[in-house]
Amino acid sequence: MDKRRDEASPLYFSGAATYVRMTIARRLTILLALPLLALLALGFFSRIQLGKVEERSRFVAESRIAALATLGNLSRSFQDLRVSIRSLLLATDDAQRGSARIAFDRSDQEVQRLLRLYADKLVFSDQGRRLLGEYQTLSREWTASARQIIELAQAGRREEAVERLNSQITEQGDRLSAVSAEWIQNNEDQATAAGREAVNSIERLRLHMLVANSAAVLLTAILGIVTFRRIVGPIQALESTVKTIAAGDYAREVPFTAATDETGGLARSIDVLKQGAAAMDGQRWVKSNASKLAGELQGAASVEDFGLRLMSGLVPMLGGGVAGFYLFDPQGEELRRGEGQPLDPGAPG
Repeated sequence: MDKRRDEASPLYFSGAATYVRMTIARRLTILLALPLLALLALGFFSRIQLGKVEERSRFVAESRIAALATLGNLSRSFQDLRVSIRSLLLATDDAQRGSARIAFDRSDQEVQRLLRLYADKLVFSDQGRRLLGEYQTLSREWTASARQIIELAQAGRREEAVERLNSQITEQGDRLSAVSAEWIQNNEDQATAAGREAVNSIERLRLHMLVANSAAVLLTAILGIVTFRRIVGPIQALESTVKTIAAGDYAREVPFTAATDETGGLARSIDVLKQGAAAMDGQRWVKSNASKLAGELQGAASVEDFGLRLMSGLVPMLGGGVAGFYLFDPQGEELRRGEGQPLDPGAPG
């Protein structure tokens, strides 16, 4: 396709307007900066996604596992309370009853401590807050009933204490166990959901990284191809033009002289060199042929011989086909043909 026709087309001028300030250095800078920016953006995005994964993992490790461990300790402490009451009822002397009472108080303090710990650091949902409240209420009722049984036992009313243990305390304990089981299940569900969300975040991160990497590679490839065509194409065209000029063909126009980047500057420089070379070549041609023609004319013996030599040397030199040499006759005040090539012999002189 003719490059001059391409440069004169509206599409070319539209592209030139788009790249009017896009020098080669800027294009190469963009080509190099784009992958770096893509890597930075990908790293920032990955950091955000990994932060979400870390948040979910930390929630499971530091919150739900700790909550389940606290609930396990809470259940064990309540079991110790039950054991302390039974030990107190089975005690045969005041020393055993006093030891069982101390163990009961110690276990009760541990239960209260665990409940405060859970309330301060491990509640993260409305359902968890509701279950905590129910458990606290039932545990207070159970502890109050247990202390009444202890008072009855210490007052010597052992049978009444055992009866209340088998009826009231057992019923309250069953309700407390049901809330505890629901509470544990709630924490397990939260841990499972958080773990699943962490896995989903990792899967989304993988997908987004794949898409981002593919987009960055595709965009870099497109920009690389465009930059290659915008740099290599003009340079190859200018190289071909330089070779043509070096071969002596000064009629070929230099392309991309209207470009505003380094290619345009190089093309304009080549155009100036071409014009200078053409002018120098023309001067050499004139001097060489003038010297040759002058040498031939110096040997002319007559006017007719001068005209013959002039026409035979000048016409081939100029590439003409018809020429004539006329002399001015001052007496007749007319032009008289002295020599010609190749004129019609019947033509008037």
